[in-house]
Amino acid sequence: MQINWTLVTGLAAFSLAAAASWDAGSAARQHRLPWRVLAVVHLVLLAELLGGNRFGAIDAIDAALPGIDRPAVRIGLALLMALATGGVAIMIARVVRRIPLFAPAALATLAAAALFGVETLSVGAVGALLYRPVGPVMLIGWLWLGCGLTVVATAIVTVKSIRTR
Repeated sequence: MQINWTLVTGLAAFSLAAAASWDAGSAARQHRLPWRVLAVVHLVLLAELLGGNRFGAIDAIDAALPGIDRPAVRIGLALLMALATGGVAIMIARVVRRIPLFAPAALATLAAAALFGVETLSVGAVGALLYRPVGPVMLIGWLWLGCGLTVVATAIVTVKSIRTR
């Protein structure tokens, strides 16, 4: 694995988001599970960032299913990701009714996971845009950082609101 500023940015974003979500879950005893789930999702994204399996996913599926052509694999994965995203959005909507401060963190986490989905599919012009350098970091790194900092800020507000009650 080659260490670069984009990777460092992603590692920082997902590590901080996981820690902040775990802390918010510890403070919000009544609503611990949703925050802990976010923490675990960020740890999974962190592990994927280190492992880099998303780049070989299409090739692995091609090797496992030799009779299916590459565009069909991409379409199938895109549909599966869209269904999963819809399911997660419905779950987020249900949780947000009980925990209003949870919405920005959950949506930022969903956006970060969607960025990994786009990377997995390597969608032409979108992929080229995400890998465009903006200073020393590629655009995708800045987007990861934005998602992570949104989670951290929301968790901080949550913890402060609980402690001032």
